[in-house]
Amino acid sequence: MKCSNCNSSAVIYLAYSKLNLCKQHFFRLFEQRFKRTIREFSMIKKNDRVAVGLSGGKDSTVLLHILSKLREDLPFELIAITLDEGIAGYRNKTLDFAKLETKKLGVEHKIFRFKKEAGISMDEIMEKDKKEIPCSYCGVMRRYYLNKGAREAGADKLAVGHNLDDMAQTVLMNIMRNEPMRLARLADPLTEDDKFVPRIRPLMRTPEREIAIFAILNGIDIDFQECPYARHAFRAHIRDQLNESEEKYPGTKFKIVNSFMALQGIMRKSMEDTKFEISYCQKCKEPSSGDLCMFCTMMEDVQSK
Repeated sequence: MKCSNCNSSAVIYLAYSKLNLCKQHFFRLFEQRFKRTIREFSMIKKNDRVAVGLSGGKDSTVLLHILSKLREDLPFELIAITLDEGIAGYRNKTLDFAKLETKKLGVEHKIFRFKKEAGISMDEIMEKDKKEIPCSYCGVMRRYYLNKGAREAGADKLAVGHNLDDMAQTVLMNIMRNEPMRLARLADPLTEDDKFVPRIRPLMRTPEREIAIFAILNGIDIDFQECPYARHAFRAHIRDQLNESEEKYPGTKFKIVNSFMALQGIMRKSMEDTKFEISYCQKCKEPSSGDLCMFCTMMEDVQSK
């Protein structure tokens, strides 16, 4: 197939826009969408210090690369933060990819290990509680240490590799779980606090498939291996349903995310006069909605088993 914009051979077909694109025009679309997303939400300002949550997987590694390239036009500092959950046969491999890419790009790299920080690894947690869904523990711990790590690194923003697929999945999961407040604060928090590092998602309008193809065409070394615990997650079920819908009705994921962004604006406007007071965990002093934060509550639960 020929590119829809020139006479070169196409490397990708975008069903949602009915376009065949060559390598050059695909890269142009990819990078323009990335920059447009950053501008739309004012994600990065001149001289910001941006921490990237780098797992070594395709999304975060591509994010690190294009953020590094963006510094040619917009001067800002970049640092990578990797969490080692302690998952045998998985995280050690992705850690190698993360170390390789940060060294190649000349980006400062910090690694936080669950075992060292919390005294227990994910494998040890699941050995203690085989009935619990792994992602319920891991998600809380990852959010906790990414925020803490970014704050300790002096970051103004925490960039995460959430793509269009991730966003669409999260929207549907929150609806199906009847958690409207989570939807209201998905794009950015409803409260401001010095201990919270604002999260940004520069790839939130980019399909996962296109990120993978971008990485391959650019020769970026990444690990496509999925976390061995992911199969237990509710997200995996939603992902399969969404992929099936996207195949039958191209553009479904874009429509879900665009609808969410419109609804979120309405929700947030209706809560303009609502004050959300933040409290702090009595144990770790991190922001919390109760006396104990979710992280400390989970750690007490694990240690009691």
